Amino acid sequence: MTTAAALGYLRHALPPEEGPIPVGLLLGPVEGRARALDEAGLDRAAWRAARRRWIAEADRITRAMTWLDAAVDPAAVTLGVKDTLDVAGMPTTLGHATHRHHPAADAPAVARLRRLGLALTGKAYATELNIGAPGDVLNPAFPDLSPGGSSTGSAVSVAAGICDYALATDVLGSARWPAANCGVAGLRTTWDPGRLVGALPVSPTQDALGLMARTAGDLRRLWRRGPVTTPGGVTGGGTGLAGRGVAPLRVATVTNTRGCAPLLDQAREHAEAALGELGVIRTEMELPAELWRARGDAWELCAVDVADVVREVESRLGLRISPIARASLGLEPAPGRRDELVGRQEGFRRALLALLDREGVDILLMPVSSTPPKRIAERAGKPTLPKPGDADYADRLGYTPIASFAGLPALVLPAAIHPEQGPLAVQLVGRPHAEAALLDLGAALERVLDTRPELAERVARTLRAGR
Repeated sequence: MTTAAALGYLRHALPPEEGPIPVGLLLGPVEGRARALDEAGLDRAAWRAARRRWIAEADRITRAMTWLDAAVDPAAVTLGVKDTLDVAGMPTTLGHATHRHHPAADAPAVARLRRLGLALTGKAYATELNIGAPGDVLNPAFPDLSPGGSSTGSAVSVAAGICDYALATDVLGSARWPAANCGVAGLRTTWDPGRLVGALPVSPTQDALGLMARTAGDLRRLWRRGPVTTPGGVTGGGTGLAGRGVAPLRVATVTNTRGCAPLLDQAREHAEAALGELGVIRTEMELPAELWRARGDAWELCAVDVADVVREVESRLGLRISPIARASLGLEPAPGRRDELVGRQEGFRRALLALLDREGVDILLMPVSSTPPKRIAERAGKPTLPKPGDADYADRLGYTPIASFAGLPALVLPAAIHPEQGPLAVQLVGRPHAEAALLDLGAALERVLDTRPELAERVARTLRAGR
């Protein structure tokens, strides 16, 4: 009797019966979906039912979402929002285990995406105040690899087919690292403080909005409909290289990355070959030593800013952060150190743009990091922010701070898939407000690289195994 009563309750939590789930559609691009549905002979009712089942199961297995709206139309083009950005009617946790606040209004970036017709699926897991550990969220493409952080759930939700798009934030790779680790396209937008209203910025001169989708083509599709707009109405899609085609672009491979793992060198070479097929003008560029060393300044500035944010959060909200998040906090900086770092940042921005102008370069090509995605065991217990003296400091600096410190847009996408080491991503860094050019190039590049079918099959296997 007791067992029967318990099963009566648990029945709704058991995996639903398998239906005709078209994996190629569920994990494929938004672009061309309607035509693909028609070609598959699926009516919209069957599509809704299949997708509703898939979303529920994918979230159960990956734990990507902190809040999932079961009422959203699963046939719509859907959006997940990182849980450090406000959404009216949904609690914001800031990634903290006990904090909840209930915003009365959407963050402007969220409101803008709603106006573009995206249906809001829910809130995606974020690491604690953007500096905590990735938690127990599962990388659906490679379950033994860390999905990365801090926009962990955003990347996982897109990779797993829970959401078509995800809105996140990127400080020093917060969106680009998990996008790279999960094999999806991740865009860091041009630095613009106005776009971050309704979000928790942890390093105001480096924070930027991030967008993710399973393909760069889908990001391009969304951007062309209308880029995220600041409260003042300034857009990032109509300037820079927005009107230029792919072929005239001049792309420089950054050669300072000598010492990368051979697999990443091979992935970069694969991307370079694809660029050659597209008729892109290719060259090489070594960044001057003082610009390359600025990656450390970027992380130090972030650590100084984060310490201030944590003090305010603990004081004003009465919260205590976890030990793993606190481990990212450094020593009290010397008086005036933040002003010194911001001054260096301003000099870095001027110097890098002057170098691009002098060399006639539109886009920089580089890896995301010097090593492939880390295994969960390698990542466990390590603070988010690297510190000088750490045994793996050079590796953990990564190559993402170049765009962040300069306030530039950057796009990551998988260049190759290794059966054990996971997605091997490349990063394209553009000029200010040149998102449209990055996405045009990224969409063309991924068509040549053609990694999406293999990634979709890997995600499907993971989710089937988790049933």
